[in-house]
Amino acid sequence: MAYREGNKVIYPRLGICRVSGIVEQSAAGMAVKCYSLKPIDSQEGTTILVPVNKAVEIGVRKLIDKDDIPKLLNFLAKDIEVASDHRKRNARNAERLASGEIYEVADSLKTMSKLSRSKTLSPEEQQTMGRARHLIIREIAHVSKMTAEQVEEMIDQALSIRKSRATDVTA
Repeated sequence: MAYREGNKVIYPRLGICRVSGIVEQSAAGMAVKCYSLKPIDSQEGTTILVPVNKAVEIGVRKLIDKDDIPKLLNFLAKDIEVASDHRKRNARNAERLASGEIYEVADSLKTMSKLSRSKTLSPEEQQTMGRARHLIIREIAHVSKMTAEQVEEMIDQALSIRKSRATDVTA
């Protein structure tokens, strides 16, 4: 998908960015067209350059549609099996966040949320859950024009609807 200046996109692990332009960079003696992305949450002037031909591969995507929010909340409400091996679980969660795909990020949030009901999360797991939660809340709030607090309440309700399943599996 081609983006234009002014479009808002999701950059994996970072969240919502505005395309500030398309610039040419020199890499290995070749000119490469890159999207210049500015995170909307960042005030420090951060700019991310993403090669246009690698944007999809990297996980840059358009924001979800407002009409898809109920579907995402239903997804959060569905039960999930949690891998018992923490190394595999942490690796899988890192992959999910790196993908930038909203349902992968939501899957990570569901996993950590369910796990947090039965045990104390490690600092890494707490960070993963917080990051996934933040990314989802910011995207839904931006798309729906709701406050972060309203979205947080909707997400908490969706996550609490699930019936806990005690089945543990390996990743």
